[in-house]
Amino acid sequence: MPDLHGAVALVTGAAQGVGRATALAFAERGTAVTIVDINAAGLRYVADEVKAVGGEVRLVVADVGKEPDVARSVQETEAAFGRLDILVNNAVAYNRDIEGADLDVVSTPEAVWARTFDVNLHGATYGIRHAIPLMLRGGGGSIVNVGSTSGFSGDVVHVAYAASMAAKYSLTRSTATTHGKDGIRCNALATGLILSPTARQNLDGEKLSAYHDNLLVPDFAVPEDIASVILFLASDASKYINGQTIIADGGFQAHQPWHAQSHIVHPDAVGHQEGRNRA
Repeated sequence: MPDLHGAVALVTGAAQGVGRATALAFAERGTAVTIVDINAAGLRYVADEVKAVGGEVRLVVADVGKEPDVARSVQETEAAFGRLDILVNNAVAYNRDIEGADLDVVSTPEAVWARTFDVNLHGATYGIRHAIPLMLRGGGGSIVNVGSTSGFSGDVVHVAYAASMAAKYSLTRSTATTHGKDGIRCNALATGLILSPTARQNLDGEKLSAYHDNLLVPDFAVPEDIASVILFLASDASKYINGQTIIADGGFQAHQPWHAQSHIVHPDAVGHQEGRNRA
């Protein structure tokens, strides 16, 4: 893994899942970290985990959909550590209430559109807006916007979520274009289904099987797998990568949409492949 010792990172959505795994991964490599989330209890638990591995941590309970909260997160980072080198915009609005009402363009309520964009897009924008001046004073930095492959493909549900992800990738490119020469890189990471504790609770076996049939790797990723990609993008190991959206989805986006039904669409080819596998 890349050397991140002595750096300072701010991670939003850090009370669970990918955000938690990322904060711990930074701490294990000597990076001081500010962890931000609206979930105070979860955040305190993660802070204790970071301390247990010897990490320096600042805990900020905040709603990233509100600019004053985001500004305060950056200010507290500077007060605690004196600088900011890495910003990970990981927080998303994706709880049961939001997900259940985020359907199609006609049906999704305005409040769901507003909350989804406030957190997923505006939250990232606020973070970038307030982090860049601090990064400039420190000589540069790296921004990682964590999103979903939903931003690339249409579906019968989650129209607001998908639209916010697509906008987040556009924000990534614009930020890289305007501040790359200042030594500030901005990249995005689009993930597929991650077997986080939340996913395990919310998805039954039938749904997981449907996803699994379309993977091009043996099994699902866990949050730690995504954290390792975030650390790569945050570090100088990726210094020639800027303005890009990296896809980490187990190959889900790489194949034709009928991949799981290839035995119907291309029976001869599937039979040939099965023969090769037996050989």
